[in-house]
Amino acid sequence: MASKFQNRLVGTVILVAIGVIVLPGLLDGKKKHYKEEFAAIPLVSKPDDQQDSEMVPPVTQPAQNSQPSVVTPPPVHQQQKPAEQVKPKPVEQPKPKPAEQPKATEQPKATEQPKAAETPKQSEPSAPAGQAYVVQLGALKNAAKVNEIVTQLRLSGYRAFTVPSTPVQGQITRIYVGPDASKAKLQGALGELKGISGLGGVVKPYSTR
Repeated sequence: MASKFQNRLVGTVILVAIGVIVLPGLLDGKKKHYKEEFAAIPLVSKPDDQQDSEMVPPVTQPAQNSQPSVVTPPPVHQQQKPAEQVKPKPVEQPKPKPAEQPKATEQPKATEQPKAAETPKQSEPSAPAGQAYVVQLGALKNAAKVNEIVTQLRLSGYRAFTVPSTPVQGQITRIYVGPDASKAKLQGALGELKGISGLGGVVKPYSTR
């Protein structure tokens, strides 16, 4: 009796162990089979839901994370704008400067007519020590003529002077040659003096008073 019970117990344990090992595998196989059958059945969508179904990826395919491609519209031919005509800026005409009026040319001063060679103002020649003499050639009112005669006498080497020392037109001016200490010398020169001046002379004593 004991041996039969033991044999049954051992058999039961073996069956339980086999069941524990085999049953999970069978159950997993059925699950996979059911999943395959479920995936094989296509989903029938309504016409209205067709657009929505396109947005849902099928069960067997993983959802793509790619962003929807942006459809670029065909390039629109832009009408070329006519080139804007550049308006030329008005050229500023330079303001005409007022023409400078030429300065009135200064009229040259009327050239003074050269006076007859004036004898420089000289003091009456100093008389030599002792008695002195002079030759008085004449007395004239023409100042220009007086200056001319005096100049000629001096160029000829004679000491000539006038009284007054500066001839004045219209007034009597006396012409003298000398003074000299030798009366005879002056008397001998009267002829030459007349030839130079055209006047006859007279020898006179000279006095500074």
